[in-house]
Amino acid sequence: MRIAAIRLGAVFGAFLIATAAVLLGTPRAQAQIDKRCYTNTAGTRCYYLHIPPGGSAGRPLMVYLHGCDDPLTDTQPTGFSLTRVADEMGFVLAYPIQDQAANEHVCWNWDEAESRERNQGEPSIIAGITTTLIDAFALDRSRVYLGGYSAGGAMTTNLGAAYPDLYAAIAPMAVAPYRAQLGGQLIIDTMGARARPMPTYFLQTLFDQISNYAIGRSNLALWREAGNLADPDSVPTLPTGLQVQLAGPGVPIPLTAEHYDSPRGCEMAQFTTPLLAEHSIGARIVQDDGGIEVQRNLMRFLLAHRMTAPHQAC
Repeated sequence: MRIAAIRLGAVFGAFLIATAAVLLGTPRAQAQIDKRCYTNTAGTRCYYLHIPPGGSAGRPLMVYLHGCDDPLTDTQPTGFSLTRVADEMGFVLAYPIQDQAANEHVCWNWDEAESRERNQGEPSIIAGITTTLIDAFALDRSRVYLGGYSAGGAMTTNLGAAYPDLYAAIAPMAVAPYRAQLGGQLIIDTMGARARPMPTYFLQTLFDQISNYAIGRSNLALWREAGNLADPDSVPTLPTGLQVQLAGPGVPIPLTAEHYDSPRGCEMAQFTTPLLAEHSIGARIVQDDGGIEVQRNLMRFLLAHRMTAPHQAC
């Protein structure tokens, strides 16, 4: 029975991947990209930069962190459809690339001790890329965002806790809770005097075999608790709205979206669940043309937020 169950799971997983390949199709987005590199005492990482038409001054910035063994780490990545969304919505897009010398699977080293601290390790490099771009292109410091999927999402969680004064909102997708522990106080302790409720967008596929659904729910609970510790009663415990979206253009798989609107007047969390999908399908949804409407929703959430003062939700 155990062998049969394993085989059935493999068949079901293969069915999901084949179905997603048909629905998502071949990536089509093409964009002009500029490759740059940044160095500090922690090391060097290169990144790709996309600036929408019309110049950069006063624009928001989105920094996107890839997952392990991700196509975005190719020498000249193409088909990253968030560049299309950047052109539509008018934000500058940067996506740092992990160095294979630092991790053989090209994963961000989110689980290393130095990756959980401000001004250390890879977080200091990503933050350095961010501040360099803000200064070089006269970007809007109040509208700077960070997101990523899988290992990139886990690193996003670390930077959200370590740099709450740099990123106005974050999107850690398909990841474990901060430091793989429960309790929002850990985030507040890391934030220190900069502690503030962090608007957070989550995406968690229902059948994720790497970061399973229960883990994704615990991450939501962790950030919600941290927000209420920073500004009491700013983040509701239960969803204030539930949206069900059927498959269609830009939404390859049916999904649900939970909304957590603060009584202060802003949406503090959104939890999106693509149904009938696993880990790799989720990665394609947030990077390929077939999931572009999901990416638009992600950026609508982030762009709705500006940096707030400590202990202030909105």
